[in-house]
Amino acid sequence: MNGFDINYGPVEDAKGMLRTQTEAVARQIEELDAQMQAVRSDLEGATAENYDAKVKSWRMNVEDMRVLLAKAEIALGQIAQNYSTTDNREAMNWSALM
Repeated sequence: MNGFDINYGPVEDAKGMLRTQTEAVARQIEELDAQMQAVRSDLEGATAENYDAKVKSWRMNVEDMRVLLAKAEIALGQIAQNYSTTDNREAMNWSALM
């Protein structure tokens, strides 16, 4: 063992868990909003405006989470590809010495 290696499975698992949790948050926001619609018409003035602003903010936060997740997935993919390329190149260098 060389003391440094990469296991791609946990990276994929982590990406999947982040994606799942992001979508769970989005569903919770939509479920809350759907439940609130029953009483939404009773809200007036600043209460209604603040509720609408808060739901909009939560939705924007979920979109930010999705964007960050997509960027992280790209970065992790690049890291894995770079590692694989380097590993293969070094393996070829060592085999050339034998």
